[in-house]
Amino acid sequence: MTRNEQYQALMQLYKKETANKVVDMEAMADWCISRGVTLPKPKSARDLLVAQLSDAARAEYRQDPKTGLSYRANHALRMTKADGRQLTLWVDIEDATRPQMLLSLTNRRQQMVGDAVHLKIDEMIWNNHHPDEEPIQQVMDFTEDVEERLNSPGFGSNDAAA
Repeated sequence: MTRNEQYQALMQLYKKETANKVVDMEAMADWCISRGVTLPKPKSARDLLVAQLSDAARAEYRQDPKTGLSYRANHALRMTKADGRQLTLWVDIEDATRPQMLLSLTNRRQQMVGDAVHLKIDEMIWNNHHPDEEPIQQVMDFTEDVEERLNSPGFGSNDAAA
């Protein structure tokens, strides 16, 4: 059983024992600790620094002087090494080559598609499990949403990007 599968089983047991259908993970963590669940090994200070540096890179936005739009300054280049390990490099949008930018944007688009597929599956499953209720129908064409957001008052400021 993987660690995730173990945690999922613990969550089912927690919900059964507490009768909570909505789970507060902090309360569940305390419940797990009180039952002797082995705590995960903490990350090293170096690993924490790597994660914080990546978070800071991801969070940096700039404002385009020409359009006034806020844009992501740093872009992730996710790749797999020959030994199978995943590696993420970061490139500033001003320095990115076309192939680098295409890779970054394509990866982000694929993440969005993956999220949309799972959203649609979750919608279908919920609708199937609740046939007596009005079905939930999420529109999967985001064209109008994107246009509306791009043209909404105040969009593009640094506050809107965060």
